[in-house]
Amino acid sequence: MSQSPVDKITPENTVRYRQGWKALNRLLHEDRSFSGNERNCAFLNCRGTGFADISSVSGFDFPDDSRAVTAVDWDFDGDLDLWMTARTAPRLRFLRNDSVANADWVAVKLSGNGKTTNRDAVGARVHLYLKNQPTPLIRRVHAGDAFLSQSSGWLHFGLGPNAIIEKLLVHWPGGTQESISGIKPGERFLVTQGIDSAKTWSPPPNRKTLSPSLPVFPDPDPSARIVLSARLSPPPVYVQSESGVSELPAARLKGPLLINLWASWCAPCISELREWTAAESRIRSKGLRIHVLNADTENPIAAKRALAKLKFPFDADNTTSQTVRNLDLFQRSLLDRWLPMPVPGSFLIDRYGHVAVIYKGPVNVDQLLDDVDLLNTDPKVWRDHSVPFPGRWVGPPPEGDPLRVNSQFVDHNEITEGLNYLQRHVAVAETVPGTSPKELADIYFVIGIILKERKNTEAALEAFENALARNPEDFRILMELGSNLLNLTRFEEALTHLNAARKINATDVQLKRSIGKAHFHFANSLRDEGQISEAIANYQDALRNDIKQLDAANQLSLLLATTSNAALRSPTEALALSDRLCRITQNKNPEFLDTLSVAYAANNNFKAAAATAQQALQIWEKSSKPEAAAATRSRLTLYTDKQ
Repeated sequence: MSQSPVDKITPENTVRYRQGWKALNRLLHEDRSFSGNERNCAFLNCRGTGFADISSVSGFDFPDDSRAVTAVDWDFDGDLDLWMTARTAPRLRFLRNDSVANADWVAVKLSGNGKTTNRDAVGARVHLYLKNQPTPLIRRVHAGDAFLSQSSGWLHFGLGPNAIIEKLLVHWPGGTQESISGIKPGERFLVTQGIDSAKTWSPPPNRKTLSPSLPVFPDPDPSARIVLSARLSPPPVYVQSESGVSELPAARLKGPLLINLWASWCAPCISELREWTAAESRIRSKGLRIHVLNADTENPIAAKRALAKLKFPFDADNTTSQTVRNLDLFQRSLLDRWLPMPVPGSFLIDRYGHVAVIYKGPVNVDQLLDDVDLLNTDPKVWRDHSVPFPGRWVGPPPEGDPLRVNSQFVDHNEITEGLNYLQRHVAVAETVPGTSPKELADIYFVIGIILKERKNTEAALEAFENALARNPEDFRILMELGSNLLNLTRFEEALTHLNAARKINATDVQLKRSIGKAHFHFANSLRDEGQISEAIANYQDALRNDIKQLDAANQLSLLLATTSNAALRSPTEALALSDRLCRITQNKNPEFLDTLSVAYAANNNFKAAAATAQQALQIWEKSSKPEAAAATRSRLTLYTDKQ
């Protein structure tokens, strides 16, 4: 189980926490157990001296992947029975309590007044006092006390043998308290707020009993016809020939087209291919093309012989294990159950190159041709065929999400294939009428992020520019585009996009840092070109956006102290800046100390300049930087001569 980081919430712990949840999520989607056949446990309270494990003798120790347990006196015999839920079958169990212990009990059901207390009395607390027991028995009314479930609203008290009830106190939400009379063991009572006496309640007659039975599971059927309510481009498909491996171009993946995975040793595959061969004229009359891919990469000769024997009339190629993996990850990303793609398995593709139907197992010709007729229907009509029952829709048809497909590839460390998929999908989506520009922008943005992480800066820049062209008001895109241009030393362009992002969200801390960094690097380039006035302005802008830009403050101090332009020169401001820098770094940064010495000299305080330069020189010499030490030593000589 994933455990929340408690002591140290570090990036590493956070990553592990998220990975744990992702692993659990994968187990859920793959129909696997969370707890791996751990048997359920039950513990008996030994009158406050400890707990005894009674899992086996009590009958609790089922190997179910249990999720919740709730308590209720189901058969009204005075003891609590249990209902249990599990994530795997059987999903629901009833455990009847057949205890024969001679012990008293009492049950209370509360009802609030609907004004100061809710009608269900959620939050109320009941204290039951027994004779010769100073500590009361306490029960509280909860609104949910187990995972996605809740026990009975009856508060059940086990009293032990020969119990005598002294009083019952109800603490209602809001602070009021009532003492209820008439409570006695072995009965059920209704307590209403504002009425100090309880009313007895009896269970209804002629109740049905539950008989134990063994769960009956349906025979598994791996075949399925899955009509996708939202269509997406297929992943990269590779074919293998004597000349090598090549990818099928997008033009070859436009329909109506059926892509089929098969193997020569698969009897249902051969039967399916035989049926399609016999129905060739019907299939071609619908304009449907079929392209079968031999998924058994180890037996291409056997596949060739099988097709020749059948006189198979449609396109056929050997494929690669990567194609099989790509198609498998693609179908997992679209479905809630992440089960492996079987052979035979097929994908029906429409005229835009989007997958419309996935067939797990064989598909007969009649069903296939019926689905071809449906390919060009209105999306609202098509959507009705994507569910197994009629109903009324409350929203528009959903949009396909190619980013989910990419996430599946990324989760399985298929980064290159995921990137290839997004690039192929966006190229197809650009040609489909009605495609949302914002959807395209999101895809280009993710493409840019992947390319950036792979150090492909120029290609990432192009992707971000494509994203911005389709959604110019997206803060994320402007931020990434500005950062990318900054890495390419295109500072003015970077600042243009970063400042546009600031108009959308001026308070973003990361944005301010990026703007500060861009101004700093732009100022350095302006300084090197001799544009001192512009450099000073950009250093100041860097500090206005990010006060932690210490290098910008250092360079600004140097320029203010040393520039020959009297209108720009400001020794006093330079001294204040460099002095603050040295105090922040506790006089341990030799570069800042060097600048402070220059500022002292600019203010004609040569004694302080020499002393500060001597501090910087000592640090330079210890850090083995002879060139920097030589420069400081040269300035120290000048300060000694009051220059």
